[in-house]
Amino acid sequence: NPEVQLRYLKNRLVVTRQVRFLPGKEESIDLLLSVNGLPVATVELKTPLTGQTVKDAIKQYRDRDAKAKLFQFKRRAVVHFAVDPELAYMTTRLAGKATHFLPFNRGCDGGAGNPAHPGGHSTAYLWQEVWDRDSFLDILGGFAFVEVQEQDGKKKETLVFPRYHQLDAVRKMVADARDLGPGHNYLVQHSAGSGKTKTIAWLAHRLASLHNAQDVKLFDSVVVVTDRRVLDKQLQDAIYQLDHKQGVVQLIDQHSDQLATALEKGTPIIVTTLQKFPYVTQKVAELPGHTYAVIVDEAHSSQTGESARTMKEVLAAPSLEAAAEQEDGGQGDDYEDRITQVMQSRGPQKNLSFFAFTATPKGKTLEVFGRPGADGEPTAFHLYSMRQAIEEGFILDVLANYTTYKTYYGLVKAIEDDPDVPKHKAQAKLARFMSLHPHNLAQKTEVMVEHFPRNVRQRIGGRAKAMVVTASRLHAVRYKQAFDRYLAEKGYADIK
Repeated sequence: NPEVQLRYLKNRLVVTRQVRFLPGKEESIDLLLSVNGLPVATVELKTPLTGQTVKDAIKQYRDRDAKAKLFQFKRRAVVHFAVDPELAYMTTRLAGKATHFLPFNRGCDGGAGNPAHPGGHSTAYLWQEVWDRDSFLDILGGFAFVEVQEQDGKKKETLVFPRYHQLDAVRKMVADARDLGPGHNYLVQHSAGSGKTKTIAWLAHRLASLHNAQDVKLFDSVVVVTDRRVLDKQLQDAIYQLDHKQGVVQLIDQHSDQLATALEKGTPIIVTTLQKFPYVTQKVAELPGHTYAVIVDEAHSSQTGESARTMKEVLAAPSLEAAAEQEDGGQGDDYEDRITQVMQSRGPQKNLSFFAFTATPKGKTLEVFGRPGADGEPTAFHLYSMRQAIEEGFILDVLANYTTYKTYYGLVKAIEDDPDVPKHKAQAKLARFMSLHPHNLAQKTEVMVEHFPRNVRQRIGGRAKAMVVTASRLHAVRYKQAFDRYLAEKGYADIK
């Protein structure tokens, strides 16, 4: 559209130095980025030459008056950057000492930070890439948005600005899909703490409107597949909030006819469940004149189908021993395995591009969806590693500081003298009985629950959670019951 292009070119992006933001006061911000006279980003720059680092920039922001017009939430600047030659951080809301900054770094050798830049500062990607005219207008128009969430009956608003790896992943996948067209696979290995839900939402919207160099629309529909029977509300909300136009996003949580109609008429974004994934690939094969992008959400172990049946059988077992034997006998289908089985059974489909998100891909997943790396081995298209997430403070390293809980118990069975019981089987059964004994569970429950508020909850900005890893589904249920009893007895209403 020539008229739209002409209007786009008229946008004026200006960088202003040392901007005073309080009338009658000398205090100033190092850089102000504005679009058509509207302030959209502020930047504090620090250099070791003056003995200051990015930490000093962050402190400076936290000490500033958040009520100053330039910093008012949703009214003036969208994002605030703290930058030194090595590192960059950002926030979208100043709140005094409680201001939370997120890293905005590229990652270095699988960890946090930035690699050395051949032409100068390690943070040069900010002005050379991110703040580039077209890039920055793209972020403001297609990435930044206000997220509204319900918490305890109240609405909480968050201004979302993409982290670097989210921006990088979405742009690289979109560029590759534009160049190669449909019929290709993408494996996105993003750790917990990566903001995967929003990355998927941004990618879905980009792919739904993607055109190639000849201005031909590449995908008739984008299908987002999640493994939860009750579709992930967080994922739904993120996708819906990016585009308020009626009919852009359709939720398929019922019969396959509904899904078939959406695929045939080319609904821009379709959100559905793993159970309908085989049907999606079958239907896509029947519509060779249409093209589709399928995005598969995090490869959790599936809570549906065979897996759920196995769990119900285990929990309904007449005894702990019977349940343990059933548990040993069948672990159910794994989410990743089911996806790869479906893809392998159908083979490559020229009208289907597949985007798989997983934190820890299995070897088979890498084979099916990975791309050959420098060594010829299959590798992920984009990586945000667990190490980087740990070093950036989004998840905790569970191996960094652990304490073992030694279990003491006595067994009064003369295993050696009983030829009818194979020694290793008897030991396994006795050990399992011991680990499920109510007294032992109660003791461990007390240790874990009391440890949580003292040592864990205050971490990651007061949002840390604790994970209990058990030997079986049955153990998981027993611990859940023991936790609920203990929390009720102690009156811990703020821990669930």
